Amino acid sequence: MRNFLIILIVLLVSACAGIPSYSFRGGEIPGKTFSIESFSNSASIVNPNLSISLQDAMQKRFTNESNLKYTDGIGDAHFIGIITKYTITPVQGTGSETVALNRLTISFKVTYANSVSGEQDFDKTFTSYDDFESTEDFNSKEEDLVESISEKLVALVYNQVLVDW
Repeated sequence: MRNFLIILIVLLVSACAGIPSYSFRGGEIPGKTFSIESFSNSASIVNPNLSISLQDAMQKRFTNESNLKYTDGIGDAHFIGIITKYTITPVQGTGSETVALNRLTISFKVTYANSVSGEQDFDKTFTSYDDFESTEDFNSKEEDLVESISEKLVALVYNQVLVDW
């Protein structure tokens, strides 16, 4: 009986060794600090608050959801961003040829440098959008749309850097 238990334990241990391990986190924390240079805006339509909104959202996300600490200098994880697109386009028409929905689209090019390893550096454009009713006044909706899209863009950047999706 004792030999049977020893064989069973050996088989279980060796079987478990072949099972791949999974993690909810694919990326690595790139050092201890992060920094963000002032984002520039080269879009054809310029929202003066967009750069600040994106920077604040990114700083908040990385501070609250990672172990990285913000620094004013050059951090271990360093971000440079350029807003490249800010457009409003019709999305959905109705039978009477009027537009029912409009779409605000924002594209944001991010250059990321990891001074610790340099292995995950990238220069990539992220795009996100939100739709709004064409009957709504864009000026009254713009701030909420920008905030929502900024959060989505920052989530894409965060996932690219730390979650490696």
